[in-house]
Amino acid sequence: MRFLFRFRDLVAPTLERHREVIGKHGSVWWGWWKRPSEDARRPVWNEMSLLIKPDSPVEVGLFDSGHGKVYRAIVAEIVSPREDASGVVKLPESEREWVPEYYRESPFSRAWMRMTSIAEEEELEFFGKYSFREAPPLSQYGKGVLKRFENKVVVSADELRGMDTTIWAIRPKETSDHRELVILSTRAPSTPIARDPIELKSNVILHLSDLHFAVGDDRVQHRWKLLDEGGHTLADAIDSALKGADVRIGAVVVTGDLTFSGSDAEFESAYAFLGKLTGILDIAPEHIVVVPGNHDIRWSKEDRYKDGALVEIAPAKAKAGFKKFYERLQRHAANDTLSTGRRFVLPSGMILDVAGLNSSSLETGKDFLAGMGRIEEHALDEIANEMNWRKDRGNLAVRVLALHHHVVLTEDLEPAEGYSRGFGIAVDAPRIQRRAAGFGVHLVLHGHKHRVFLWKSGVFNSLEHSTLKHHLGDLWVVGGGSAGSTEVPDDGNYFNTFAFEPEGARLSIFKSVAGRSFEEMQKWQGSFQLRDGRLVFGEWELEKSR
Repeated sequence: MRFLFRFRDLVAPTLERHREVIGKHGSVWWGWWKRPSEDARRPVWNEMSLLIKPDSPVEVGLFDSGHGKVYRAIVAEIVSPREDASGVVKLPESEREWVPEYYRESPFSRAWMRMTSIAEEEELEFFGKYSFREAPPLSQYGKGVLKRFENKVVVSADELRGMDTTIWAIRPKETSDHRELVILSTRAPSTPIARDPIELKSNVILHLSDLHFAVGDDRVQHRWKLLDEGGHTLADAIDSALKGADVRIGAVVVTGDLTFSGSDAEFESAYAFLGKLTGILDIAPEHIVVVPGNHDIRWSKEDRYKDGALVEIAPAKAKAGFKKFYERLQRHAANDTLSTGRRFVLPSGMILDVAGLNSSSLETGKDFLAGMGRIEEHALDEIANEMNWRKDRGNLAVRVLALHHHVVLTEDLEPAEGYSRGFGIAVDAPRIQRRAAGFGVHLVLHGHKHRVFLWKSGVFNSLEHSTLKHHLGDLWVVGGGSAGSTEVPDDGNYFNTFAFEPEGARLSIFKSVAGRSFEEMQKWQGSFQLRDGRLVFGEWELEKSR
């Protein structure tokens, strides 16, 4: 056994489904689902290609990272990944049935192995019996750390779990091998707010909002095909547009309303969408920042509005659906405020801090403040403290606030009947603007009213607290429109991308009309400047219009 491949039962019982295909066809194709941090692993595939002969297959190990067990498998043929490991590698149509049905259309498979057998029993004596042939290629660790794995016995499953890789070169243990226990960390955040740097493969951030996945009687509320319906899904539409614009995405920010009614079935569709999108974009859950919208927090009051009724924080039952979805997606527990913080390191050298806030914190009902937005102030303070955002210190990072509700009005004239719902603006918007500007936030991303929006706010302290430096800063505000709803102005759906370079940022707005292809509608360019030791945005200018 010279190679060990990692897997985990996230969608279906992996080994059982693959053995069923072997029983029916004599062989099964096993897809390689690489980590976003991995390259094509060409040396491994080249070596396997040389070793496999018509009468001499190769034995590999399959490591179940969920249960810590290793199984033997026989590989008779491989289909290698592309040179840059981009995109799905497809098999001949005649052999599609040799792939377990649950991932025949998966966007994750970057290479294939045709297996003729998978052992029914685990390889009980793997740990302590095999060693690393070479140090695993882990880009986030230096040579000194990785050298410790050379000619070292694989001591435990925890050693393998702690590595951000899916393939190891191994061999039987030799008497001269050392047995040091070395447990690393994949560095995926284990808490909602984490300032440990997360490296991105691109300087471009994808902003999505108001996806409104809907099922059953509300199915008409979602524009695109659902994953289980077949046809052109929202993920397919985004993928086509990004490829057409030759844009690669490093991270995704979703500013709420993933669902229409907050049902479990709708959250399941949203989860399936993000699963497909991460595969297409070759990113991981830690590259996603997601916050809830008012449609994701279920109504907790059914009574009509009563003058003088007490307005309280939404109870746990109202937030349960989104919380369950978040924990399944991010693989760690959500906090009470449903807020999140991430620090991304871009290839350009820029640092991008994203603070995601739940602006749907109020207890609402059908006719009781329906859709009204409010942010729990201490949630922003907690993120700022954890991310070490200091008001009295210079800062060269780009800071982004992501939430669902508006922090400024998005219309020249709001309809009078919208008064009781706050016109979509968060009731504490001025206070949040002031606190955000004080913490050095540059950019606010939101959704809610299904309308694309670009605005700049010069934020000043309240008169009671003003000093000679009463100007707290400038905030650029970008509304994302709706990527998936059918209830949109002029039948238009939108998504945005932001590219961050040392000299400035670029905003691209993509539009789809009536479910047709997304096309780049506008491109805006904004420069960066240094002022009093802080990075600030200059003016944005329209670069291209269609």
